[in-house]
Amino acid sequence: MTTRLARFTQRARELRRERFTSLMGLLFDLEGLRASFERQDGRKAPGVDGIRKEDYAEGLGERLAELSGRLRRLSYRPKPVRRVYIPKGDGRYRPLGIPSFEDRIVQDRLSLILQAIWEPEFCECSYGFRPGRSAHDALRRIAEIITKEHTQWVGEADVKGFFDHVSHGHLIRFLEHRIADPRFLRILRRFLKAGVMEDGVVSAREEGTPQGGLVSPVLANIYLHYVLDLWFERRFGKSCRGKAYLVRFADDFLACFEDKEDARRFLPELTERLAAFDLEVEPRKTSVLRFGSEAERECWRDGLRRPATFSFLGFTHFVSRSRRRHFVVGRKTEGKRFCKKLKLLNQRLRALRVEGGRAMMAHVESHLRGHIQYYGVSGNTRSLRNYFFRACRLLCKWLNRRSQRRSITWARFWPIISGRMPYPRIVHNLYPHPQWMTQTGSRMV
Repeated sequence: MTTRLARFTQRARELRRERFTSLMGLLFDLEGLRASFERQDGRKAPGVDGIRKEDYAEGLGERLAELSGRLRRLSYRPKPVRRVYIPKGDGRYRPLGIPSFEDRIVQDRLSLILQAIWEPEFCECSYGFRPGRSAHDALRRIAEIITKEHTQWVGEADVKGFFDHVSHGHLIRFLEHRIADPRFLRILRRFLKAGVMEDGVVSAREEGTPQGGLVSPVLANIYLHYVLDLWFERRFGKSCRGKAYLVRFADDFLACFEDKEDARRFLPELTERLAAFDLEVEPRKTSVLRFGSEAERECWRDGLRRPATFSFLGFTHFVSRSRRRHFVVGRKTEGKRFCKKLKLLNQRLRALRVEGGRAMMAHVESHLRGHIQYYGVSGNTRSLRNYFFRACRLLCKWLNRRSQRRSITWARFWPIISGRMPYPRIVHNLYPHPQWMTQTGSRMV
């Protein structure tokens, strides 16, 4: 962070109700643009112009000076994003927008400025795309609420096609709560309406922000801050008879309730609230279920085998008991994510056969390291070991298919691979406090 932006961030924290009238100086600041250039990952795919970081670095000083001048004169025009599709694993595809490299620099600068203004305002229930917060913090908070606050009902919800249906009119109105610089808002409007290029055809956009843009996450947080977070904390939560809590990560969120009637009226009122801002809930990912310390007893009384489960941030959450029979929130890797990741790994290893066994082993090592870093949470040891074993089996299979003769057996392969691959382990301790209220799998209970 540059000195000028650091001073502005400190000022924004001190003056939380001020509307800022002069932000363009921060945007076209040459030192800030250079810092944003350095922050970019050179391995990212290029946009519609085909320029990568190493290409833009040639004559960098002149390029950044010319970019700063265009921003100052308002002659800067963002290029359309390049549309690509990535598989979801269930036969569907997720659209992503890849901006050009120069647009990434400007979007990074815009994102830092918006984050400096709104970070002090964001509610504590928001965890997605914020500095110092992660998905594991959201998961830890869910366990604390259900275990320590004794909530008995969970409402899970997801906004249907959120990034594709964000209303530009409502978003600009939200931004005007804190920004009174018309030139800065004009640059943001140009990014929102830059359009999408697909198969050589550019289509204009009247709504939505493309997933993949650097400024899209902070714009999404601002939009849902006013639409959802403030509504729940200041209106709906205060009208509840019992305790009510919200945990949101981007457009995925959970609501935990103590009272059954509060949980039942949550979804109808949520649907009405989102409809007022041109959004709707995803029916397949929206439900209200009993989940808490009394869920097992109530299910037995109703003749059910076990309480319902819910999925959040790639984990299936279920009611469980510790070794001392205390209620705990159990977690395991979501089945769909588990199968999807193995399927993609299988496809990648098949494509890497021509590059040799070392490239295949290096990819599996990197893949397992990333998988363990995210899914290595307390209580998920069994799923971690299962995934580790299956990934190694895939590697062994494709190493043997590099030729028509079987080159390696499992008995010979396992001693080699077990010493090189990262072993499954718990990376994130999500046990709520006090310590005896621990998660499934703890050796302390």
